[in-house]
Amino acid sequence: MKVSDSIRIDRARGAVRFDATAVIAEGFLEQYVCIAGTRDHESLFAFAGKASEIHAAMLLVGLEPGSPGRWRQLPAEEGSFKLELTPPRGDALIVSAILPSGAEHPLQWFVRASPVAPASAATEPPSRFVFAGSHFGRSARTQREFYAADASGSLVGLVTFGDETIAAVEVIPDQVEASPAVWEVFVGRMPPPGTTVTIDIRRGDSKTAQISTERSSPLADRDQSVARPGAPR
Repeated sequence: MKVSDSIRIDRARGAVRFDATAVIAEGFLEQYVCIAGTRDHESLFAFAGKASEIHAAMLLVGLEPGSPGRWRQLPAEEGSFKLELTPPRGDALIVSAILPSGAEHPLQWFVRASPVAPASAATEPPSRFVFAGSHFGRSARTQREFYAADASGSLVGLVTFGDETIAAVEVIPDQVEASPAVWEVFVGRMPPPGTTVTIDIRRGDSKTAQISTERSSPLADRDQSVARPGAPR
């Protein structure tokens, strides 16, 4: 079933497909898929539409949203801080990209750990996703409600801004002071910028469990429960 010129749904599969464009050839990443004109410089693919449209399409195939992940810094001993991580919730999803050749790859296939990342960093990029559903905000100027991911561009997140429509289960703070930059484009796997691909979203096996963990850092405690959109990593 065609919902718009670029969004299709398949209720039998519990799946949503939409067209997106490759927008980056190299560099560090914060998003798997963003809204065009927002975080294109730090995303693999961009969708020329609204995140709320993808949200609505997922509702049409019976997927249930939950809530985005979040993180904050808490004071620890001797001037250090610890991270409190709250994973996102929602129906589990499988998200992949279909290339013009017909080859289909999970989104993480296009990502690798940077050679300059800390030795203690993970070696495999986040690969589990949930329908987090973003959230609504209110404009200070007009007092109108808006869907947060429409404004920020957080369609399929890699790091955690806290407003993702589709979120990686692993919570990765979006500030380098709290979590060093690790993930970059896997050069040689990513199609050239401008290439149109199909993003396939379908129901996963089960709902994710909500798990909170803590990590220690030598930096002084600061309140970073609210991320700074666009901050460099």
